[in-house]
Amino acid sequence: MAELLSIFSVSGLILAMPGPTNTLLFSSSLMRGFGASAPLIAMELAAYVVAISAWGVILQRLMAQHAWIALALKVLAALYVAWLATKIWRFQSSPAVQPAISRRQVFTTTLLNPKAFLFATFVMPQNVFASPTLWAAGMGAFAAALVPVSVGWCLLGCSLHSGRHHRPLIPAHVMLRGAAIALCGFSLSIFYDAIRAVA
Repeated sequence: MAELLSIFSVSGLILAMPGPTNTLLFSSSLMRGFGASAPLIAMELAAYVVAISAWGVILQRLMAQHAWIALALKVLAALYVAWLATKIWRFQSSPAVQPAISRRQVFTTTLLNPKAFLFATFVMPQNVFASPTLWAAGMGAFAAALVPVSVGWCLLGCSLHSGRHHRPLIPAHVMLRGAAIALCGFSLSIFYDAIRAVA
């Protein structure tokens, strides 16, 4: 029980931090509202479960002999997040003329999110990956932390959503440009970590 509470609390703190996936949830709610963006949370959860499990069961073992795998994944993640930043930067303020942020984009972004590595190596006890029962319990605690945090990010974007009946204090296109800049920062930080690992 103590381990599950630790997974829940620490995961909640890490998930609440701004990051690529949270930026997509925020941007989607900003453009489309909460109802259209809430289903993206399910894709985020699915991608995190896949990524955390992969890091814990397979990649950790491989990295003991092949350290370049972690480096390659960091560079790939940095490039993908940079691409997302350019996509969000080009969004217009009117949702009627914009494609929605897709479930595939959220899934891929979360799959490459460096937070997954952090969860697998520092948050989840290693015995979680040795037993299906412990794995299910650990992922359940993680999901219990993820859902309210992700809903919060969607509600934050929704509160600034430009609807017909009100005009937000900050125009949507300004918020989207800010989200794009934030994604650029995440991309640079991931790339910097990769360079530092080589140096």
